[in-house]
Amino acid sequence: MKKLLPLVLARFLAISLAHADEGTVDVDIRPQPLAAALESLAQKADLQLLYPADAVAGKQAAGFSGTYTPKQAMERLLGGTGLTFQFTGARTVAIRPNGSSRLLVAETTEEPAPISLETMVVTATKTERPASEVPATTAVIDGKQIQQMYNRDLSDVLRRAAGLDVQRAGTNGIAVINIRGLGLGRSSTLINGQFADFLDPGIGNRSAIQTIDWDNVDRIEVVRGAGSALYGPNAMGGVVNIITKEAPEGPNVTRPFFLFDSLPTYGGGFTTGGTVDSIGYFLDFKHLSSDGYKAAPEPAFSPGAMGTMMHSLEKGEWNKTLAGGRLNWRVSDKADLKLGFNYLDDHNNAFDRPHTPSDGQYGQYSLEYGHWLADDDQLTVNLTYRDHQADLTFDSYFHPFFLTTNPQYLLKEDAKKLSGEIRNRWNIAEGHTLLVGFYGSQDWARRRTFNLASGTLDDHPRNDITNYALYGQYELALWERLFLTMGGRGDWFEYDLANDVTGRAARQSYGIFNPRGGVRFKFSEEISLRASVGTGFRPPDPYGLTGARNMPFYEVRPNPSLKPEKSDSFDLGLDVTTPFGTTVSATGYYNDLTQYQLLSMHLEDSRLIYQTRNLGKVQSYGAELEIQQKITPELGLFANYTYSISEAASDSRPGVSGLPEKGRQLPLTPRHKAAFGLVYESNRFSGRFEGRYVDRQFIFGDTLNDPAFALGSYVTADFRVTYKHPIGEKQTLDVSAGVRNLLDRRYETRFIDVLAEPRVGFVQLGMEF
Repeated sequence: MKKLLPLVLARFLAISLAHADEGTVDVDIRPQPLAAALESLAQKADLQLLYPADAVAGKQAAGFSGTYTPKQAMERLLGGTGLTFQFTGARTVAIRPNGSSRLLVAETTEEPAPISLETMVVTATKTERPASEVPATTAVIDGKQIQQMYNRDLSDVLRRAAGLDVQRAGTNGIAVINIRGLGLGRSSTLINGQFADFLDPGIGNRSAIQTIDWDNVDRIEVVRGAGSALYGPNAMGGVVNIITKEAPEGPNVTRPFFLFDSLPTYGGGFTTGGTVDSIGYFLDFKHLSSDGYKAAPEPAFSPGAMGTMMHSLEKGEWNKTLAGGRLNWRVSDKADLKLGFNYLDDHNNAFDRPHTPSDGQYGQYSLEYGHWLADDDQLTVNLTYRDHQADLTFDSYFHPFFLTTNPQYLLKEDAKKLSGEIRNRWNIAEGHTLLVGFYGSQDWARRRTFNLASGTLDDHPRNDITNYALYGQYELALWERLFLTMGGRGDWFEYDLANDVTGRAARQSYGIFNPRGGVRFKFSEEISLRASVGTGFRPPDPYGLTGARNMPFYEVRPNPSLKPEKSDSFDLGLDVTTPFGTTVSATGYYNDLTQYQLLSMHLEDSRLIYQTRNLGKVQSYGAELEIQQKITPELGLFANYTYSISEAASDSRPGVSGLPEKGRQLPLTPRHKAAFGLVYESNRFSGRFEGRYVDRQFIFGDTLNDPAFALGSYVTADFRVTYKHPIGEKQTLDVSAGVRNLLDRRYETRFIDVLAEPRVGFVQLGMEF
């Protein structure tokens, strides 16, 4: 028997190798990091690859295309990398260094456990890297996770993320992002790596993240910590990069769906895409309508806001149409072209005042050309255009002695942004990468406020802002354990501001430089330590530079000396993978924000004089803990916890507003925040159960953190289950159902008595063919 066993094993291995050579696969792989190329080949050839991450760290794959057997494709891909491979099963490949007889897999079992390909991230360095090589604090929300959630818009997806808060009033209100407690407008939104926010913060009827259909998103990368060294304005707390879907490989796949929930909301849409020869395409479309709900069912006092009240006398009904897509053209083996677009047509009554309809059309269009000048030299050119058109009809606030129920004002927002970037990524030598780039943008922003009663034009600011930037970054990988990143960006701004109503104008310019550096050291494949330091900035507010209306009793005076806000950011983190399959990421951080823009007020000749000035300072520090645990191959657990102290660090002054008193927590920044849940995924069934805990928060206008004006803490839970039923060779029918706010918690958002949705059940029916 002992003599027979080696013969049986040899025969089994020979059969496996024979099967490995059966069949061919069409391969089209561009020059790219080896880890990404292996992932692409594994998907095309249906292979299971076994190797630890450090085996391919820092290595580059040369591009190739054609029809190959899996074995031939592996030979081409690993040629010149110093690695070889061996088929250990019909579709299983183990990779090892040349000249080594030891496979890079566990040898204590008869069949090695698969080692999954590592998550690749691009936002932290503008260079596609395995997450284990990046010094920054990065989190990825992939498309599968997004599809397991029930979303009103894409901002809902971010509510679960560590270190990040999303505030929104109403079912369809404006969503704003707050990273690490630095406040609203102090983080950047990117779409496919391009800065998507307007430099005029007064343009705010919809945030960029709300204008993209979640079914058109491949993943969202969140990088916490100052990122102005790569991405420029506003990236003080961090950046959120929305990466849209590209064309799927292979023949066309179409998926229509229909949706209904108990709010009620109803609608449907479809996605479709595929690749024919060198052309790939993806298109998605969605229309949803809802009766909405009363976010503020009763008048609500808003302390510190001049005695005004928030109120809602109507439901916040809304309807929206979203569309998006991508067209990819493989021009040659070394060049490709990508066209992308996202569009939203939005109509709603979701503001918390009576008679406040809002109509808007928002679009973003991009062109990207990539060319490999050599196997180690990539040039990328990007051109992006964003258009924002919105009309908002609204009434005045509910004052204690005055009530208006008819519309009084019409606000028209018209903004456009054209931006371009050219960058070159060059692998100088093994482990040495240099990235250099130039960025330019032009913002055209117009706002008009009409007084409907008098028929007059009350306000008409015109804010044109030009931004140019040069940046560079050097990356070093040593011994497959030490990874260094250092670089910086210089920004130059030119303001051309004017207001036809006030007659005020301003032409100003200024420059600023932001450096950044980071290091990650891998003690082993299971334990690594990372640290980073960087700076961020927020440009001067155009409204503060030019002032506003000059009335008999008050004046909003310009401040031509207004400076950009600045922040210094420090991160220290530890990433651990245990023998039990648990991954833990722990991060401590500190931010110091200076030149905070505040509104000052004083009396001059019996008139109130308002002026924006750099008078404030904020310090934020805390810790973030993220845990993932694989319980079975199908069942996983996740949890994250954020502890955040974000306090005013400057003494309060008489007549100055915009921050609480020194040592008090900033508004809408909970000290404790957590998310937790279970995820199940199999061929037929998938499900997600999750909960969120949010600690007490203080509201705008409350300078003392008065508990009487605080929004209470809450726990809420959601779940969703999906069943996929095959109805043909390549066709499936899927049914999803679930509940938002399962516990039917009554909790407030942004202001007192401005409430989140009650419990909502939903059903979705889809098909794929």
